[in-house]
Amino acid sequence: MIRGRSGFFHPIPAALALGTLMSSAIAVHAQSGEAVAVRGASGSVRQAARVDTMALRAHTYFLSHDRLGGRGGGSDGERTAAAYIASQLRQIGLDGAAPDGGYHQPVPLRALRIEPGTRLVVRRGTDSLVFRHGRDFVVGTGGPAAFRDFDGDVAFVGSPRDPDHGEALAGRVVALGSALGPDALDAIPVWHAAGVTGTIQLVPDAAQFQGIARSRGAERLYVDAPVDDPVWQAPVPSLVAGPALTAALLQGATLPESALRGAIVPPIDLGRHVSVRIVSLERTVSASNVAGVLPGADPALRDEYVVFTAHYDHLGIDDAAAAGEDSIYNGFSDNAAGVAMLLAIAREMRDDPPARSVLFLFLCAEERGLLGASFAATEPVVPLDRIAALINLDAGAPPAPPVSWRIAGGEGAALGRLARDIAASRGWTAALSAASPNSDYWPFLRRGVPAIFLIPGNEWEGVTAEQRDALRQRWDRYHRADDEWAADFPFVGIARYAEFALLVGRAAADPDWAPRRDAEPLQR
Repeated sequence: MIRGRSGFFHPIPAALALGTLMSSAIAVHAQSGEAVAVRGASGSVRQAARVDTMALRAHTYFLSHDRLGGRGGGSDGERTAAAYIASQLRQIGLDGAAPDGGYHQPVPLRALRIEPGTRLVVRRGTDSLVFRHGRDFVVGTGGPAAFRDFDGDVAFVGSPRDPDHGEALAGRVVALGSALGPDALDAIPVWHAAGVTGTIQLVPDAAQFQGIARSRGAERLYVDAPVDDPVWQAPVPSLVAGPALTAALLQGATLPESALRGAIVPPIDLGRHVSVRIVSLERTVSASNVAGVLPGADPALRDEYVVFTAHYDHLGIDDAAAAGEDSIYNGFSDNAAGVAMLLAIAREMRDDPPARSVLFLFLCAEERGLLGASFAATEPVVPLDRIAALINLDAGAPPAPPVSWRIAGGEGAALGRLARDIAASRGWTAALSAASPNSDYWPFLRRGVPAIFLIPGNEWEGVTAEQRDALRQRWDRYHRADDEWAADFPFVGIARYAEFALLVGRAAADPDWAPRRDAEPLQR
């Protein structure tokens, strides 16, 4: 039985869900509140309404409701969320930006359900041990070529940051002490060319492994179209090993203490051979990105775009939840909050369009490997070379107004410096950091689009460190089944998050902002 905290879950058609729940969300967009100054690059100042917390409450209430079933990638709940977002864009007055002029960009997805017969056998001499999927390991993400049987002797390399081992890894299975992460950009193409048969990330911590296993679910999704992304659409099979399999692979091996934390070490032969059998059932999935555009006010700049992105999917329903346990991953903070912020920003901008056009892009299947974003960056709804800036929101729901920020992807980038300067003008601090393949800005940044991910920091307005920790203890429910809407949640932090994004977006859409293509270290 599927159970949410609001009671038993009964799937309902999208139209009924919209008809019964939307009334709490579509009529609460009054833009009252204190105005904030938006300063352009030339020093000009315009007034912009502060983001309304009532709109944020309404949107997050609908999107994180039990009846959407956690908005799992390719699910009815995800499609209901897409229909809701499109209806809101239409009600706000934005134009559809999909290829057919509507709001939905179909994303060709395929789903593989990993079946119980999936197993891994470790052999050492004449001895062998059998490990089962879900209990001892989970199949990772990848492109269509990654979901296949594989075998080979196991070589441990610690980290993929030094991938050039050539013939030493030919025909082998590579064991890693860390996740592939951005280093896969270099490692996977080299390892694939060298003939590496598969990779296994070793996770000795039981809680960490269980978190990974539950977030992966029973299905793996991939984009059924050419998408060049060696991180999420890799052609090499990948597994994540739990404590028992990790111990079996490493027993008797002499490794540096730092190796399992991702230190670079030369390939170490573990003296074991693994054979992996992957059993799956495959099906086509109906999914779409949702896109609306606000035409720019300046005819000379209308064909240039500032893009806001947020994913609207979450983890769906946990089939492995115990009887009576909450099995719906509602995804209030991740990322109903991000969607709500984009809708609130769109409504505010509609009444005072900036010079450049603004594209609001809501992406599907982020939790399954940035799949909607990968497709949108491969088949963009607007030309990539016309995007002046992309601003991504996917960093949770701060329960108090942040006064410090991290700008991922901002290191060495003009857009990052713009965001930092805007933060400084408000009396906030912002640190610029390198990009990471952990959210939807990544596929665009890889293709040379100026893109940043705004992340709230650890300092909050009017809150001591002790109070901040207490608020986090109460409200930080990232990737948990209890990450859901609550009437007493303090929405002022989400409003501040949206306000910062709005300030950066308006500045980037200003005619005085000169977008620049920075060096492209992520482009391979």
